[in-house]
Amino acid sequence: MAIDTVKLRSPSIDEGTAWALEQLCILRQGVRVESGEVLYEITTGELDGSFDSRIMFKVMREDWVAVGPTVRQMPCEPFVLVECSWHKFFYGQNVHGNPHNFPMLADLFVNLLGEIMAGDHEIFHDASKWEVRRVDWAEMFRVSPAGQKEFFRMFRDVQYPRKAKKAARYATAVHFPGTATFRAYSKGPEFALHGAAVLRRALQAVLMAEKRRAAPASESVVLSAQEERVLRRKVRAVQKLADYRLRVEVQINAKKLQYDFKGRYPKVSEITDDYLISVYKDQVFKLFKEGKAEMETVRTYDQVKARLNQCYTKKSANALLAFWLQYSVRGEEAVKAEYPKRTFYFNRGRLVKAGVSWNSTDVFIVPQDTALPRDFIPMPDDPRRSSGRVSANSVFRFCPVEQYRLLHAA
Repeated sequence: MAIDTVKLRSPSIDEGTAWALEQLCILRQGVRVESGEVLYEITTGELDGSFDSRIMFKVMREDWVAVGPTVRQMPCEPFVLVECSWHKFFYGQNVHGNPHNFPMLADLFVNLLGEIMAGDHEIFHDASKWEVRRVDWAEMFRVSPAGQKEFFRMFRDVQYPRKAKKAARYATAVHFPGTATFRAYSKGPEFALHGAAVLRRALQAVLMAEKRRAAPASESVVLSAQEERVLRRKVRAVQKLADYRLRVEVQINAKKLQYDFKGRYPKVSEITDDYLISVYKDQVFKLFKEGKAEMETVRTYDQVKARLNQCYTKKSANALLAFWLQYSVRGEEAVKAEYPKRTFYFNRGRLVKAGVSWNSTDVFIVPQDTALPRDFIPMPDDPRRSSGRVSANSVFRFCPVEQYRLLHAA
């Protein structure tokens, strides 16, 4: 279980504070170490996606307000809008770990944000008064790469009338938008594309800072070949873990929060982990219930294919799979008419021997496990759920603030 991306709105601030924070934000759009690498980045633009590790920090002078049946942006007193992945903010990655306890993390996040921004304004002293505009609750599951492919293949032909608009399906990801957005993806490819290089640079920056403090001021510092190999091994270890992680997220958007809290945005102090888990479970249950029949059909195909590949050569398995598909769709009489009698009974006998048989046109499959367990549903009580904690000295803990302190320590 983990809290990931969160969007918060601060209490109102005066114009003097707003101007000062805007200037500080510009100065902190890129904090770089001596090597020139970005340690963490404050941006005044929108984040690119769930893989974006930056902190979006904006001083706003307009807010969305309900005007009759519509919602419009209206002028208001200045306030701060901030959004980032708390998982990446506290750990530097979101492959492993389970940041939870929303009010506690919010308090720590807002205080550390004030430290980064050098903002001694009272809004950074009490997170409980900030409004919540978005929260992502994520679950990670230990599933093999082959199992993950089967999981996403289940969604390929399933129709969701209530979530059809802008739905996206890929080989290693699915996305169903709504007031609560369902998103699932294979962590391995995403980390290889976006996270591995960032993690390696962070590890390198911290190691270089440690060596500089230990070396004489006049001595240049470089990493040895052995140290470089250690860094690469650490990143490969994280990548290997990511390859066996299926990540499922429910993004609770502003409209959903308003609905659940009777037409207003909730304060940080009102959001509990129990609430976040309940929304997650509700959305996953609805999605799987709506697509249950078609998902089971796809899983049946995968199970038959896996069993045939297990029992026969690839060429024979493919021929038998084609035979089985015709039989299950068209029925026995139609298939008998197209195959020589000897071939028909030979193929049917091989299917029965492999544990795949039927009675008339009702197909029966002997229970077996494919790469994706038959009973898998990405719910918090699934035995494949990953909930490991991150220790203080773990390779998985790279808080940008802690790195900043280390790199700028005297």
